[in-house]
Amino acid sequence: MLSDGVRTITAGGVDHWVRVAGAGNAGVPLVLLHGGPGESSYSIEKSVGDEIANLAPVVFYDQRGCGRSERAPGTYTMSRLVADLDDLRAALGVERIVPWGVSYGCLLAAEYAVAHSNHVDGLILHAPPITDPLHPGVWAMRPAAVDPILTPAERTAFRAQLEPLTDPIERTLAAIGAIAQSSNAIGFFYYDPANIPADDPEAPESNLEMALALVGTERPDLVDDLAGVDVPTLILAALWDRHVGFDLPRDLAARLPQATLEIFDRSAHSINDEEPVKYVESIRKFLGR
Repeated sequence: MLSDGVRTITAGGVDHWVRVAGAGNAGVPLVLLHGGPGESSYSIEKSVGDEIANLAPVVFYDQRGCGRSERAPGTYTMSRLVADLDDLRAALGVERIVPWGVSYGCLLAAEYAVAHSNHVDGLILHAPPITDPLHPGVWAMRPAAVDPILTPAERTAFRAQLEPLTDPIERTLAAIGAIAQSSNAIGFFYYDPANIPADDPEAPESNLEMALALVGTERPDLVDDLAGVDVPTLILAALWDRHVGFDLPRDLAARLPQATLEIFDRSAHSINDEEPVKYVESIRKFLGR
């Protein structure tokens, strides 16, 4: 039986920070799979986490090398993260889970569902960067997503910087650098600047090594495998999401046989910060299916 509280669980030889909330609620536990890659569960946990835990048991954890979990240099692969998640599930003593993926965490949720469908009761995918094999991919599209946000002078400099670059990862890094230095940067991250959370000194730092190890390693046929799993899936998509875009989650919903698409028209990538009430309500409706 699950019990509320923070604990350390060793999975794949790495100590993971884990927090369970809402253990007394009925239902299959949701397991939050944070994004990045290399970020932590902290921001989701602090925004809508406990509201979701009022609906069902929720397991928050930081992936290996992330946030409050142990660093594990040289071990950052998707197969390892999938194995860690199954070790955590077994250690918590639960037979079935609902992976709740956020951004890059949706890839982990999908890979887990494909590898361990017998342990998956459903999926919640917030801004899933899961592409069709014919799509150029999120990272290849990143410069095009950044370009409209820049000032005219920034745009000219950015396009000149991209001209000699052909590698998608190099072009992605250039785009990230352009946004980081742009006077219009906030428009890339939020629909309404008033929704930006205050700086939190307790928020863990990201793990750049993990990010560089995993970016661009997505399987192009993942969407085909996921469509064959056939589990109820809630897809949360924002119209103003420039990280993932709106087309990807919309098209994913069209591919999955039991998908529900919830559209947020006043949000960018961080739907949980911009439309938290609707976010929680969408998950409540999905769990009560």
